[in-house]
Amino acid sequence: MIDAKKARAQIDTLREAIRLRKVDPKLADVDRWLVLDGMRRDLQGKIDALNSEKKELAKLGRENPDAARAKGVELRDASRALEAEMASVNDEWQQILDWFPNWPHLDMPHGAGEEDNVEEKAWIPGVGYLERDQLGTGEDSARHMPQFPLHAEGEFTAAHHSELGVDLGGIDTLQASQVSGSRFAYLRGDISRMQYALSRLLIDELLHRGYEMFVPPLLVRERALYGTSHFPEGRDQVYAISSDNVEDGTQLFLVGSSEPTNFSYFADRVMDAKELPVKIFAYTACFRSEAGSWGKDVKGIKRVHQFDKIEMNSVCLPEQSEAVYAEFAEINEWLLQQLKLPYRMVDKCTGDAGYLASHRQRDLEVWMSGSREYMEVMTDTNTTDYQARRLGIRYKGEEGRGICHTVNDTGAAMGRLIIAVLDNYQQPDGSVVVPEALRSVVGKERLHLEGK
Repeated sequence: MIDAKKARAQIDTLREAIRLRKVDPKLADVDRWLVLDGMRRDLQGKIDALNSEKKELAKLGRENPDAARAKGVELRDASRALEAEMASVNDEWQQILDWFPNWPHLDMPHGAGEEDNVEEKAWIPGVGYLERDQLGTGEDSARHMPQFPLHAEGEFTAAHHSELGVDLGGIDTLQASQVSGSRFAYLRGDISRMQYALSRLLIDELLHRGYEMFVPPLLVRERALYGTSHFPEGRDQVYAISSDNVEDGTQLFLVGSSEPTNFSYFADRVMDAKELPVKIFAYTACFRSEAGSWGKDVKGIKRVHQFDKIEMNSVCLPEQSEAVYAEFAEINEWLLQQLKLPYRMVDKCTGDAGYLASHRQRDLEVWMSGSREYMEVMTDTNTTDYQARRLGIRYKGEEGRGICHTVNDTGAAMGRLIIAVLDNYQQPDGSVVVPEALRSVVGKERLHLEGK
């Protein structure tokens, strides 16, 4: 959440941020919040005055014990009433504050949606980066991208990954639907080996760079999701677990990313400034309801309820977060270039910049040469002190104390990277060439149709 003091001091800037970020003004009700803020100050003044009167009771008690007892009862009842009123006002005040978005970065593009995202760069294997005049907003660079499967031996109409995955015997959504319902999949054989190879490639690189690997819980309490700003905004995307069979009846939730658990590891800590930045990652299963996407991307494994992901996270000093944000993007690019996949990097605009915690955000999107469209595979977000303020992550050093910054990144969305490989590496005969960077783990150079 944002600093309430800064919100009071820059109320017009806050109103503009709410408008630009397309937050519901009925939830982020600035006018009501200001009224409640005034009520809080008024009530606190009355509570402070009562506390001062309580301190005088000792003197009165020595002079007139009966009057002191009566006055004590009067002050107690008045104090309880004020505290109850304060609790009610505080609750509503906080609920509105929770809907105030992070302050947008000064360079965050203004726009209504993904059509206004700004292309920062685009890269094609064997060609390199596109020139600046070939970039723009929306999908301006698409006209310069390959129009047929990039690594194919000849031009042909590409197969959809859902069909190709079935033909290769590696993706089975039909049986998964019988077992778990829609939007689930079995990965088998060579495709599952490809996912393992993808994870190995990135994990080895992160370990080489000195990142610490976490194996975090996948079920969390509400505070972890609230603390990372996935609640209240994204509550409809999260699976809640019945508390009947949970120890102590605690309400638990399945995470849609290891970000909430990774950052919650540092909750309520005062970090030594000399130890920052902390850079960690986790490879986990993730769960998302995909509420609001019914009927969209129903074929294959692009938009599913359960998926695997490598998440990169950093807790850092305020002056370090921009450098970490850039480093995460550099790692994203490293991976896509190792896989020789065409891609672009987009600076997301105010109307498309993810959740409320976003100060600035960029996507890495692979160009699907076969289907001729971009697909987001990685997201890099600088949340400044928004999450750390909620989680109570602070630092201390020789130059003072403060609230840490947090930066998070989708290092690799496994299912989507598999789609990208199948799309760009498929061949006219239905086989799929395995990217060179994955061959030692997959164990072959080409995936053939099942039975061939």
